[in-house]
Amino acid sequence: MYRSHNLVRPLERVTASYISPRPRPARKVPVTQSADQLAAWVALSLDEPEALKNLQDAAAELRDIPRLAAVLPRVAGTAMALMGAEFGNIQFVFPEDDSLILVTQSGFGHEFLDHFAVVHDNRSVCGRAAWQGAQTVAADVRDDPVFTPHQKIFRAAGVRSVQSTPLVDHAGQLIGMISTHMSQPGRPSERDLRVMELYGQLAGEAIARHLAGHGTDGRPVALYDGTPLDRHRALRENAGATRGATHWAYRVDEPYGSGGCRSFGVHPNQWRGRITTDSPDQDAGYAASLVARELIADWDIRGVRGVGLVHVHVWRGWEGSARNAAFTLEFQPDIDGVRLPAADPE
Repeated sequence: MYRSHNLVRPLERVTASYISPRPRPARKVPVTQSADQLAAWVALSLDEPEALKNLQDAAAELRDIPRLAAVLPRVAGTAMALMGAEFGNIQFVFPEDDSLILVTQSGFGHEFLDHFAVVHDNRSVCGRAAWQGAQTVAADVRDDPVFTPHQKIFRAAGVRSVQSTPLVDHAGQLIGMISTHMSQPGRPSERDLRVMELYGQLAGEAIARHLAGHGTDGRPVALYDGTPLDRHRALRENAGATRGATHWAYRVDEPYGSGGCRSFGVHPNQWRGRITTDSPDQDAGYAASLVARELIADWDIRGVRGVGLVHVHVWRGWEGSARNAAFTLEFQPDIDGVRLPAADPE
């Protein structure tokens, strides 16, 4: 398998556009698609808990990588491994015109890279997936007349089949596309496509945090050394300060394995999100208590079978690592109900 690498200039161009003060197009994955993804998380947790663990571990690794330039080759390599693919690439949505910009690739020559450097329409597998906001598969690119303009490029690159999966952030907004390619015709199994779709969600969220200019510690990070992406963060925080509001990110984890943790719930985003408070007295501990109350209400409805200790982590602004949380609340249900021990700020 080829090693994945970034296309430096296109990557710098498109990431710079994400810190522009101009609003970007609000293209989102359809609500029905989001519901299908939730159902897929539940099914995977029941049918293949080991596969679910592997996806969660892969997402945790992405959160710990401090630079976007190191994240993208890892995402491409993992996607190719999941699909058993020989080639792969990542594209970002360019906010100014909604085109797809090729930023990371593995296994392709200059002819392919030049041809698909910018995709403006839906007459390609990746373009069709972006247009529909859904995973798209071409079992044999030679069978679909829509791909006729690309046949010479596909033949030269040795590509016969392609799958493209959306990269989406936590809010369901499309930020890019991860595509894998094979030299033989054929459609991946539904199980493999389901896993790839879920990985696209996890990877998309990790990438989105970097595009917003935040690393694992919640502070601005650089795409490459000496290129800080902190303008977008400053704009958002200054806007919040002007209104007197404070934005908090939270995540609920549970102990897992030997000294490790994993996201609590049937899928990684069930207990993960954002809270806005309006008063200076409503600090990180207050935000954590709001999440804890929602947890307790959920346990009252669903029961507490199999539930142990949980950690509610809260960050000011954007999610970071557990050790850099502004506040962490640990508690667990007991036999007679649910009790909240004293909070333990870090």
